[in-house]
Amino acid sequence: MALFGCGADDVLPPVEDAAACSRFVSEVLTSDFGSGQAFGQSEMPEVVYGPPRGGGCCTGSMDVVSLGNGGQIVVGFGAGRIVDGPGADLVVFENAFESGPNVFAELASVEVSADGEQWVGYLCDATEAPYDSCAGISPVYLDGDDGPFDVATAGGDAFDLADVGLAEARYVRITDRGDLGGLAGVFDLDAVGIVNLECR
Repeated sequence: MALFGCGADDVLPPVEDAAACSRFVSEVLTSDFGSGQAFGQSEMPEVVYGPPRGGGCCTGSMDVVSLGNGGQIVVGFGAGRIVDGPGADLVVFENAFESGPNVFAELASVEVSADGEQWVGYLCDATEAPYDSCAGISPVYLDGDDGPFDVATAGGDAFDLADVGLAEARYVRITDRGDLGGLAGVFDLDAVGIVNLECR
């Protein structure tokens, strides 16, 4: 799958040109990395394809790409659609981990879109825990399972389309919180998975 740039003239490919229906990321539409960290960027786009490689509670995965300070990525799922169903509809997997009583969280905001033009986002404006509606908060336990997954045991940060008023979405846009430094940045993307999936 081609890696598209991030210019204003970039056009999202029609679904018939994309990968087959996937529960996990199978296409990177745009990427615009920020400064500060470049880990995994030489492995793009394959490093964000497929299921996460979770390290559990206390070890962050190294199968990630750092977005850099303020960096952004747009991903898709081929013919897969995120649809609003019971509970969470998608999960964003970072490499947050616990160390004693602390969680080392690296934050990003999440937006979703049905067409790649109109976007709606989850509010992610907290500067200290708990970081409501941000990605990059929770450790990842799911490790390499490419099929349906249980939100309760997979880890990662879950999002419900109903919270932003969408019935379905085709794309996910993740943007590192450029206003944060230290332990709260930079966001390292492992994977994005669809809980409620339809193939069309």
